[in-house]
Amino acid sequence: MNVFVTGGTGFVGAHLVRALQERGDRVTCLVRRPELAERLGWRDDVPVIGFLGRLVPQKGVKFLTELLDRSSTPWRALIVGSGPLESALRVWARRYPGRVAIETAVRHDEVPRWLNAMDVLAAPSQTTAKWREQFGRMLIEAFACGIPVIASDSGEIPHVVGDAGLVIAEKDRAEWDRSLGRLLTDERLRRDLASRGRQRAVSVYDWAVVAQQHTRFFRLLIEGASPERARIA
Repeated sequence: MNVFVTGGTGFVGAHLVRALQERGDRVTCLVRRPELAERLGWRDDVPVIGFLGRLVPQKGVKFLTELLDRSSTPWRALIVGSGPLESALRVWARRYPGRVAIETAVRHDEVPRWLNAMDVLAAPSQTTAKWREQFGRMLIEAFACGIPVIASDSGEIPHVVGDAGLVIAEKDRAEWDRSLGRLLTDERLRRDLASRGRQRAVSVYDWAVVAQQHTRFFRLLIEGASPERARIA
């Protein structure tokens, strides 16, 4: 049976998709712009680029604003997070009245609602001498909500994303411009990435899967396997 799932509720929705797939259904996730976009006054089809995370240089939010400055494709931006760059971001946002929203007081349990106001999540993390992206929880939260992801290759991001999103060399501005522009204009690509991201959320990052991986890891250690052989996939 073909089943269409509208919207996304994070890993709650991911559990639903997994249950349907285990039953043998073919699931297609359709992301619906929720009431939050309405509240922001964004009632048209202009794609929303989202950012979720700390407002600090290494998370790449300034890099993202520079990308948007250069973009000739219509866009809106939804920035969710807090940090020392907030004031500078609000100054930048004044250049684009009605096109940028900055939300700094979103609780973790509210994150899925805000993710579902986005058409794309951008995670342009920037490696420094003392930091690189360790995991990027926002990536799997976006996957679970069926939100397409474009991210840099900082740290562990390529391993987290796999083939479920677009991974771009963090300093390759020309490729970032090209890939972001493609995502903004290619709705079919966004739907494909949304579906792949949802599948990765349920097949790799679902708590039941994670528990099985840890159980296997500790069982192999008990049986005498080397840590390299017992490593969690």
